[in-house]
Amino acid sequence: MNRTERRRQAKLTAKSPAPAKTAFAKQVLEEAINHHRAGRLSQAETCYQQILTQDPAHADALHLLGLVAYQQGQYDRALDCIMKAVQRESTKPLYFYNLGLVHQKLNQLPEAERAYRQALSLRGDYIEALGNLGNVLREKGELDEACATYKQVLTIKPDHPEGYNNLGVVLKEQGRQDEARDAYQRAIALNPANAEAHYNLGVILFEDDRPDEAIVRFRQAISIKPQYAKAHHHLGLALLWKQDMDGALHELRVSAHLLQNHGKAVRIDALHASRIKHDADQIHYLAERGLLGQPDTGYQTTLTALRERASGEANQRINLSQEEARALAPSLNRILHYADNPALPRGALNPELNVEEIERRYNASQPEIIYIDTLLRPEALAALQQFCRESTIWKKDYEDGYIGAFLGEGFSSPLLLQVAEELRTAFPGIFHQHRLLQAWAFKQDSARRPLKIHADAAAVNVNFWITPDDANLDPASGGLIVWDKEAPRDWDFKVYNSTAFQPKIREFLNQSGASPVKVPYRANRALVFNSDLFHESDTCVFRDEYESRRINITFLYGRRR
Repeated sequence: MNRTERRRQAKLTAKSPAPAKTAFAKQVLEEAINHHRAGRLSQAETCYQQILTQDPAHADALHLLGLVAYQQGQYDRALDCIMKAVQRESTKPLYFYNLGLVHQKLNQLPEAERAYRQALSLRGDYIEALGNLGNVLREKGELDEACATYKQVLTIKPDHPEGYNNLGVVLKEQGRQDEARDAYQRAIALNPANAEAHYNLGVILFEDDRPDEAIVRFRQAISIKPQYAKAHHHLGLALLWKQDMDGALHELRVSAHLLQNHGKAVRIDALHASRIKHDADQIHYLAERGLLGQPDTGYQTTLTALRERASGEANQRINLSQEEARALAPSLNRILHYADNPALPRGALNPELNVEEIERRYNASQPEIIYIDTLLRPEALAALQQFCRESTIWKKDYEDGYIGAFLGEGFSSPLLLQVAEELRTAFPGIFHQHRLLQAWAFKQDSARRPLKIHADAAAVNVNFWITPDDANLDPASGGLIVWDKEAPRDWDFKVYNSTAFQPKIREFLNQSGASPVKVPYRANRALVFNSDLFHESDTCVFRDEYESRRINITFLYGRRR
């Protein structure tokens, strides 16, 4: 919950009426609300429960108990409480507003839309509900409706800075950059302390290749909101564009620290088997080498026990007991260890690469798909292997047996930035003016299924593999399949990367006569291709050992035009 939302919730609890059936309930409800406003959530919860013990149908207590659960991240419980409140009292717009918040957190967008619309049917000028309805419509991809909703907010309240900021976001998604910039500037004029508007304006400037002005905006956002991870991430990218490698790495690591090492409670009720196997194996690998410092023994013991239960399919979900969740929570998402990964004085790329021939092959291929063998110097390859094995940065797990690490979430090091920049500058005939926008790496479970077909929102995609070849049990596969037809220009990146869109992608490829280009796995091989091309991982069988996990690294350069 961000600061704006906390202030809003404080107002909402302050507005909550207290029509108690008994003097006891009225007195306890007042006490509960005082605790709630002061942030003493456990005391407030106890009071609400006392009221419900006497009167299980007390709508205000149910609603506010649900709000406490929401603020504690217990969204299923929050949903249950607030829905019971709505069933008992269906004329209060505040109930429906908070019901919408919970549905939104649970990514139940149609239900959230209905709740906000119900709140608005009871109170037509409910600015908060109208703004959140616009957010839901935008998340659903209904951009015209979202835009109209934000304009309705501004019709009701013309001096509403959040309304202008939200309008700018949807205008940008519609490709209306100039109008989005004007909206952000209007939001800042109304509220110079609006960190989100400074950040969003910085992104526009960054995308317009104006890094100096973008840096000013990102720094302004951070000065207002020091723990603004996205602003640190983008500031790191902008500094990289300015060749400030140390500054870029610092900001990217700050972003990762804020996202992973925040010290807040982590709610975990289940984990994919692939994540458990990876984390247990990595902790064992690090412990054997004395790289963990003072390890959390409860964390290690619990992971080891769960590892025994995670021997089935990589996409299997392993349910956790409350005790297991408590033991894992303090360390699961923390970056416990970064391996040293310095830049190499002699350079990272193989100096014997035939740059002219590689550029000729790339530009002669239609569409652009080539691969480059022996991309890195041996010492660079070995250093990246070590960094990926030792660094506990693998925090995104996927049902297909993938573990991911991303640029602003821990996947950053001096050597990685060196490789990204050397690629761009060594091959100007491929990358032209394009600069790094994103980087990530995936480790795959040996028993995984292929990554689903997708395309990436960039101009040039570089995908290279670093696991030793002897780990690959089928040298004819294990790489990537790229289809030789670009995604339609009017397809939205969010849509064509969704699971639900997979059949439409297949239909498009069949109807367009697209052919697959299969590139087998080889260590130190890079596949460089037009990022508009759909691609998917080939089937693979790697040895089921920690050091043999297939690792691919992706760099994205430039924007899709």
